[in-house]
Amino acid sequence: MNAIRSHRNAFTLIELLVVIAIIAILAAILFPVFAQAREKARAASCLSNLKQIGTATMMYVQDYDESYYPHRFNCRDAAGAFQPCPQYAGDPAAAAYDANSSMRYYWVHLLQPYVKNYQLFKCPSNPSAFVPGDKTRVTFNAPGAVGVNYGGQNSYGHNDAWMSPAGPFADASGNPATVAGASVSRPAGVILVADASYYGLVPDIMNESGLLETNKFTADELTAMQTYVNTQGSQYKSYWKNLGNGGWSASGGTVDAATALKRMSGRHTGTINAIFVDGHAKAIQYKKAVGDLCLWTTGEYAGCN
Repeated sequence: MNAIRSHRNAFTLIELLVVIAIIAILAAILFPVFAQAREKARAASCLSNLKQIGTATMMYVQDYDESYYPHRFNCRDAAGAFQPCPQYAGDPAAAAYDANSSMRYYWVHLLQPYVKNYQLFKCPSNPSAFVPGDKTRVTFNAPGAVGVNYGGQNSYGHNDAWMSPAGPFADASGNPATVAGASVSRPAGVILVADASYYGLVPDIMNESGLLETNKFTADELTAMQTYVNTQGSQYKSYWKNLGNGGWSASGGTVDAATALKRMSGRHTGTINAIFVDGHAKAIQYKKAVGDLCLWTTGEYAGCN
């Protein structure tokens, strides 16, 4: 009788191992699902940011004679030498800028009167995102990008080559290169701003990724576009590696094509959020953003219609 009372039910070692194995299998199945769900939520939040930035863009365009903002102004004195931008005087939002960064006035500041919230320029899928006013100090030391918190923010990049041509920045006046809305024949099809790890973007004009859709253009058209982009700055041909979390400029210009593509695919599980010239925002496949020049060029090409 006592022997019967002292008997207790318990898992055997084999049963315990089976339970542990089942839990491990369920975790392996469910964790990626949960991760994808979290990323979809972050992607939706990012797209909401861009929709609001797109609305602010349309307000800006209305106020500036139907012209779009450049990716930045250069601040120069009367002799043409760089100087700290007077707009930053007493502005705590620019407190983290060093001398190099403070001599440029970035597009994030141009839109601030319309968005009233710098936090809209933080993509939740960019783990190193910063915006004006943050105490974060990210030092850039790449071709075309030298300074602390250079660019003002690092979640969204401007279509530098076509919606903000860099040529005029070379002259002493420092006048911005502005693009009139009327000059863009496909406003619903041309990217203005997209997910990025730097404030400026260009597609893979030299086909370093192997994704360039060359069949849409004649050889002469493609050569002309390559010349146009490279004339604006020798670093521009590498700016496609700033798409998503590519990080070319933030790395000092050392990220290779394979690494950049891998990082891009992880931004929003294979997609890139973008604002188009007409102000609407949507997600597109990251490979399309890298290689489809029709999404970037404002020219009229038969292959883009």
